[in-house]
Amino acid sequence: MIPEKLTLKNFMCYRENVPSLNFEGFHVACLCGDNGHGKSALLDAMTWALWGKARAKSDDALIHLGQSEMEVEFEFAVGHNRYRVLRKRTRSVLKRPGQPALNLFVAGSEGFTDISGNSIRETEQKIIDVLRMDYDTFVHSAFLLQGQADKFSTSKPAERKEVLANILGLSLYDEIEKLAKNYIKEREISFQALTGDLNRIEQELGKKHDYESDLQRVQADIGIVSASVRDRESALNALRQARKALELKEEENKQIDKRIAKAKEQLQYLDARTKEHLFRIQKYDNILSAYQANSGSIKVKLSELVGQEQVLMEKRESEKKLDGQIHLLNTTNSQLEKDGKELREKLQLLEKGDAECPLCGNKLGVEERKRIVTNYEKQIVEKRDSYRTNAGEIKRKDEELKALEQEIRRIETAITSERTRLERLAGDLERQRAEAEEMLPKEKEALGEAQKAMEGWRETLRESSEEREKLSAELLSLPGIEKDIGEVEKEHRELREREWRLIENLGKLQESLRRCRQLEEEKVTKKKELRMVVEERSIYEELALAFGKKGAQALIIEKALPEIEYEANRLLGKMTDNRMSLKIESQRDTKKGDTIETLDIKIADDLGTRDYEMFSGGEAFRVDFALRIALSRLLARRAGAPLPTLIIDEGFGTQDSTGREKLVEAINSIQDDFEKILVITHIDELKDAFPVRIDVVKTEEGSTFSFN
Repeated sequence: MIPEKLTLKNFMCYRENVPSLNFEGFHVACLCGDNGHGKSALLDAMTWALWGKARAKSDDALIHLGQSEMEVEFEFAVGHNRYRVLRKRTRSVLKRPGQPALNLFVAGSEGFTDISGNSIRETEQKIIDVLRMDYDTFVHSAFLLQGQADKFSTSKPAERKEVLANILGLSLYDEIEKLAKNYIKEREISFQALTGDLNRIEQELGKKHDYESDLQRVQADIGIVSASVRDRESALNALRQARKALELKEEENKQIDKRIAKAKEQLQYLDARTKEHLFRIQKYDNILSAYQANSGSIKVKLSELVGQEQVLMEKRESEKKLDGQIHLLNTTNSQLEKDGKELREKLQLLEKGDAECPLCGNKLGVEERKRIVTNYEKQIVEKRDSYRTNAGEIKRKDEELKALEQEIRRIETAITSERTRLERLAGDLERQRAEAEEMLPKEKEALGEAQKAMEGWRETLRESSEEREKLSAELLSLPGIEKDIGEVEKEHRELREREWRLIENLGKLQESLRRCRQLEEEKVTKKKELRMVVEERSIYEELALAFGKKGAQALIIEKALPEIEYEANRLLGKMTDNRMSLKIESQRDTKKGDTIETLDIKIADDLGTRDYEMFSGGEAFRVDFALRIALSRLLARRAGAPLPTLIIDEGFGTQDSTGREKLVEAINSIQDDFEKILVITHIDELKDAFPVRIDVVKTEEGSTFSFN
């Protein structure tokens, strides 16, 4: 895996708008900065993007303080392919957990294509498959994490062997061993099944002689029973024919019963119809008799209405006359009111003083004017009295007119209502008369037909009753025949059941003999299969042993250990002027004198061989560094899973100036073995020891970095 570009947003100490870290512009670089400024956070971002793991205990702890989400985009190359991983995470809120997201892309001619799995777990497994390693293998080999440089050295022997097995790709042998053991289990199951089948076959074949003897006996019994069955069938057929003849007569008797029931039903129906016809004939006779009396009465009442209409006409004449009188009085009063108005206007003219005679136009004297005023006043009083008299008369006549109008309306209503009633009654009587005259002959004709039909059904009832009595006598023998049939059927059924049991037993015996012939053939086949299963089980047992941890895997580790020792001692010699060396032992003697598998690290210096814990921090780091570089180079040379990247996070603080120089020389000596080497430190004197420097600083807006 070769890193190419890293882009962060709200990851740990980094905020938004952080520039992308481009790895393509350098071979060996130093990542510098004070402690806590975010150097290791960049490497945490890479491991979190690839495997979802970093130094923090939870993903929420990786989100920048005060922010609700983060994301890391990491581009890298494996072989000739480029990939991009985009991992996101939202912060957990109250009872709602944070939401993760992960996508994997591969570069093509038209850009990146999403090749993510159906779930985050599937996508993470795809990433592991692309890298050919998981997180633990990575940090044990190519990534010297801050404070974990000794992880391989201080691990237990079994854990070291597991890491080394992963580096060497020995999981394939585990799969082969597992597959072989599965085949062994399958062959063992087949062995047990085949053995059981052969035992069962032998037991079944031991019964063959008995099957043959029983077959002859059953065949003889079938011949005897079949003859008895045929005899009972003949007797049963004769009885059934006799019963069938009686059943036909019984069915005929049932048809007669139906005819009798229908005749009775029809007689009952026709009797009811006859009564209905008689009732309607009587009804129509009564209607015709009533018509004569009621029609005369209606005519009398209609003639009486003519007199009432004459009275109504007289009252209408009185109404018209009274209305004319009222009109005349209203006209008179209108004229009186007009005349009075003119007289009052004349009086007003006379009261002005220099009045003239209304006739000759001469000036009037006092006396003459007084006389005229008196005359005018008298006329006004007379006209007022006449007006009042007329008004009283008008009021009286109005009241009389209203009373007369009410009387006219009452009479009109009474005449109209009575005429309508009488006309409707007359119409009803006329319709009833017409209906009676039309229906009476029809009802009399229908009555005659019903009476004639009753006579025919009475004859049918008599004949059917006589025929039923005759058939009933013949059917008295049917119960005896039914009893005989029941007894013969029982005997026949028992014989048939016995015959069926014998035939069934015969079939079973024939099937058993056929099965014996099949088993004899199957026995030969099973023996061949058993020999093959035993041979295959033996082969798979050898394969499981060969590919197990004590077989080929142990041989491969044994072969890899000298290579790891050589590379580690080469680097350790450069860093210590050949004063220190190490040895990796794969076996160890126990106190009981036995030899067990292990993976122990022995370290020697000028003072002799000592345990790892007995060395100083600087000396232990050199050992750790040498081992880790040796593992990294081994991993880089693995076929199909190259790791041309080395990342060293801190560790220089335990070294003196000479030790630091030796470490730098060691790093420079292996730079041609890796495509990328990234050294992380906060020590100032090491910042310029490498060709490219990436300075990490912490600002108020979060951490950032720049190339120098």
